[in-house]
Amino acid sequence: MVDLASLNTELKAAKEKWEELKLGKAKKEAETFPFPVWAMLATQQPPTAKAFDVYEIPVKLIINSKEGQMSVEVPSPELPAQLQSKIAEAVLATWKKQLNKKAAPWGIAATFEWVASNFAKLLMLDAECLHPYEGCDENDCTMRRYAIGPPAVQAAEEEDDEDSEEEEASEEEDDAEAIAMQERLAALLLEVEHHGGDGRKKLSPEEIEQKKKEAEELGDKFRQLSKKERSEINKTRKERAGQRLAKTGSKSRKFEGEGATSKEDKKKKNKENVKKTFWIGLSMTCCLGS
Repeated sequence: MVDLASLNTELKAAKEKWEELKLGKAKKEAETFPFPVWAMLATQQPPTAKAFDVYEIPVKLIINSKEGQMSVEVPSPELPAQLQSKIAEAVLATWKKQLNKKAAPWGIAATFEWVASNFAKLLMLDAECLHPYEGCDENDCTMRRYAIGPPAVQAAEEEDDEDSEEEEASEEEDDAEAIAMQERLAALLLEVEHHGGDGRKKLSPEEIEQKKKEAEELGDKFRQLSKKERSEINKTRKERAGQRLAKTGSKSRKFEGEGATSKEDKKKKNKENVKKTFWIGLSMTCCLGS
């Protein structure tokens, strides 16, 4: 059973030591009041951990029930979830070792002090989340630094997802441009074909020649390389550095069985139809203008 008197004494002493310490408990109407009782401290980066790009580790010590069940959370948006879990496990193990000491039976302050003295070690608990690089210190001297983030494979997959979304948006822009060209060409054909009829103004030979020239310019523009084709020639920095071989499959796959139509097939068919319509229309324009 929890000795609330000793727990309150330790929490009060910890609050006096660290003004930024946050304390909390359940609401009075809760069946388990006052549990859970918790204390959270965002431990600041000590001088011994200056090489890490993480400036605080928030640790929340929680006593969940009157039976004394304990847990630890590390609510930090800077730290990957898998590293948070490992830090929480290490802090909980240390906290349990600090229990039942004569001066401080709950070991609240001692546990937070241990976190501060082991700041760097906690950040290195998961090697996959540790990303070394060449950086500088406060004196602009070159030094080995460490960024903390998701594992390299996971980070690369997230980046690939973003690149894929950008590529799809770019291809949609290409399709929209092709459709706009098609609509403009149709308008030109209509003007040439019906000039002088249906109440339309009769075009002079010069105007017909101008329409033909405009159609030819559209053709030249249409024949230019698409963004996707240009990207094959002008590789991005990432592509020049080499392509990553994913260790895991894609997050989701669409139906690829018999009868399935992929987005690429639809786009290819659409572009072929646009080209076909364009060249038929251009031939008609030349014939009408001759």
